[in-house]
Amino acid sequence: MNEWLGCWFSAQLGKQPRNKAFRHDWLVRDGSAWLAEIAEIARGLGHTVYELAREQATPENMYEALESFRPDIVIACSHGNANQFSGQNSRIVFTACQNDQKMTGTQSAFISCLMGQELAPSMVSKSATSVAAFVTEFVWMVDPEYSGKGDYLNDPKAFPFRRAIRESCRAVLRGGSWQSFYDTFVRMCNLGVSEWWSSEDSAAAQIVAALEQNRDSLVVYGNKTISPSPSVTVSAALPLGVALALMSISL
Repeated sequence: MNEWLGCWFSAQLGKQPRNKAFRHDWLVRDGSAWLAEIAEIARGLGHTVYELAREQATPENMYEALESFRPDIVIACSHGNANQFSGQNSRIVFTACQNDQKMTGTQSAFISCLMGQELAPSMVSKSATSVAAFVTEFVWMVDPEYSGKGDYLNDPKAFPFRRAIRESCRAVLRGGSWQSFYDTFVRMCNLGVSEWWSSEDSAAAQIVAALEQNRDSLVVYGNKTISPSPSVTVSAALPLGVALALMSISL
């Protein structure tokens, strides 16, 4: 196997009051733990991994990694919108049509909201090889008895979402195509739906809805765009408040 140089990037907001942004930032606290797990999988497969997590997840460090480390693949998790992706403490890392040419020649997956609308296709137009991103909010459920206490990898409500991200990344890290990434993500979301469909858990309906939304929101841009059929209607994106409500419904 050829050595695969990968960079994983996960940011979080600064320490926030519990009644404000702290719970919102479970999104990237969970995501940081998920990406650390994926980094270990990559190392186990013989790949070299460059990590930028938490305080290291700054725009300057990302630009330096892209220029000097020159990763084949970038896996990143943080907050985003249609045309921007942010780093630690909400500092902007990429903006469509401004500095997204820095991703030229890379393959990447962004676990972030809305980037599939403008920023991801803009990166491909600047010669990024492939970019996987979501056109709506990326949402998941958490159980405060686990994620709320920092036990991110054992949260049963977050598990089907974590598994979908982990296994789709594993498919690419094993040498699979981005079609295999997409197909694995869809299959894992469908598996989660089937597992939770008949559950009597009070959060089951929200978990199923969130898995279906993520499944139908993923698009891989590149030489050939891979997307659901029929195509996702971008205007159907959930408002941020609704997406967060799905995540925190069991609080």
